[in-house]
This record gives sequence, C-alpha cells and structure tokens, in this order.
Amino acid sequence: MVKRIERHEARVGMFIESLEGAWQDNPFGQRRFLLRSETEVDLIKNSRITGIYINLAKGVDVDGSSRSFANSSPPRSPPPRKALLDERRATVRVVQASVKRLETAFKESRSGEPINIESVSEIVGDISTQIGNSPAILLDITRLKSKDKVTFVHSVAVSALLVHFARHLHFEEPLVRVLGFAGLVHDIGKLAIPTAILNKASVLTAEERKIVMQHPAIGHDILKRQGNLPGVVLDICRHHHERMNGKGYPDSIPAGELSIYVRMSAICDVYEAVTSVRPYKKPWSSATALSWMLQHGDHFDTQLLWKFILSLDSELTRGVA
Repeated sequence: MVKRIERHEARVGMFIESLEGAWQDNPFGQRRFLLRSETEVDLIKNSRITGIYINLAKGVDVDGSSRSFANSSPPRSPPPRKALLDERRATVRVVQASVKRLETAFKESRSGEPINIESVSEIVGDISTQIGNSPAILLDITRLKSKDKVTFVHSVAVSALLVHFARHLHFEEPLVRVLGFAGLVHDIGKLAIPTAILNKASVLTAEERKIVMQHPAIGHDILKRQGNLPGVVLDICRHHHERMNGKGYPDSIPAGELSIYVRMSAICDVYEAVTSVRPYKKPWSSATALSWMLQHGDHFDTQLLWKFILSLDSELTRGVA
C-alpha cells in the first residue's frame, strides 16, 4: 500500500516511493529509497518538496507501525576496539606523512621553485585511500593541530573532505583526485602572510584582516605561474572565500557565477576551520558547526550543504538542527 504524507511527517524507517515536487528540489537525486537516519529525515523536512509517497509494505507508517520491514539492514556491530586503534594508528601515519610532504612542497614554492605536482598528487592518492578506509577517524585526527602546522593540516583536512564529498556526489574518480589536489593547495597564498598574523592568538585587527584576505589572489597567482594545473584547481584557490550573497572575497562574485566546485570548497573549508583547533579559538562540535552554517544560508549553497551533511558520518552530525 502506498500513501501520501506531508514532508514534516517523515521519519526513519519509511520507504520512499517518490517525492512530490520539482526534480531539482529532490535532495537525494533518486526516487525510491529507505530513510535510514535522522540526517536523511532532516534533509527531507528542510527541502522544498511538497509531499512524500511511502510504501507501507516496505517501511514504517507515520505512527511507526510496519507491515514488513524486511528490506531494512540490521544494526551494524561496532568494530572491535583493537581494529579501531589499528585504523587510527594507520591514519595518524598517513596524516603525518601528508603534512610533512605538503610542507616541503610549499617551502619549495616559497623559494620560487615550481610546485612538485607529482609529490602533491601522491599525497592526494594517500588521502583518497585512507578516507575510503576510515573517513570518521581521518576527519577526527585532522582536528588535532599544533600551532605551527595549522595551514598544512587544514589543507590535508579540506582535501579529505572534498574527496569524501565528491565521492558521495558520485563524481568520476579523476575529478575526485583533482578536487583533492585543489584542497591541498587552496591556501598556498598564505605562504605570503606573516606567521605572526596567521598564528595570532587574539582577534585580528582590521588591517591584519585585510592582509589575510589577500591570500586567495596571491595563491591564484602562484598556481597560475605553474602553467599546467586544471582550471578547477585555480578556481577553488581564488574563490573558496566567495559567498552566495556576493559579499565574499577577493572578487565579490555573485552566486550565479560560482561553480559547484567552488561552492563545495567553501563548505568544506569553513566546516574544517570552525571544527578544528586554532590559535585563537576552541573547536566547535560538528553539530554546532553545521547548525551555524545552515543559519547562514546566504553564505553557502544550502542544497549542497544538506548533501554535505548527509555525506558525513551520522555520529559526527547527530544534533544538527
């Protein structure tokens, strides 16, 4: 039996036969599926669809009752503690090695040498493999920054988030790798910003903020001189601080001119920044960060932001409002 309900009546365990409304308002990109998490439910409730058709033979009703729930997957047992520890140690090694290699590549660029594309690409390969094995652990570890490694660990983390997000959106793997590369070098312009400003433990002055705001344009110039990088990499480097309301920097570009890749990078960059240790602040929880980002819909592509939330581990996003 199929029945229509309102979107606010959605709940975990319902089997969706179809979503009523325009195709572009469907936040899932598919027609028939089982609602398996509160994050997916929130995605529907905050969408612009006008109604839901649920199959009671395959999922629960509004009151939670069910004729058959055979298609649902049984709860997954958590991995053994030893397995988690082994994964964490392996991920620590990948992050440490990636940060060290990225720091070397950036230092060579600072001295006027071209970026070692092969070396940076190998870092992307390591991150891509590890994010596939244990995304939650990798994202957890990238929040553990030392004061002098902020830029490098942030870049590794943004790269990991972009890879994870792009795969969730079913991008082709070559494009996933390009986005991972872009994440690693998106902040290369910070090489020209005085360390005293980057590591300042208090609020920046207006003049210091102007200096920091120069880094996307500086980074774009550095990468453009390379002469052999994909346009997506240059686009993300220059525009990852642009906003949907046209009030970002350095070019104040309106939303209609921002590529999906730039919009993705803006989400990943801000999420990583506010959930990680910085010299001037304590990290926010994932739920706090995502709730804040949703409240600032004029900064981000809201539809993409909901898909980003859905891509993250449910344990990380629990409590998002």
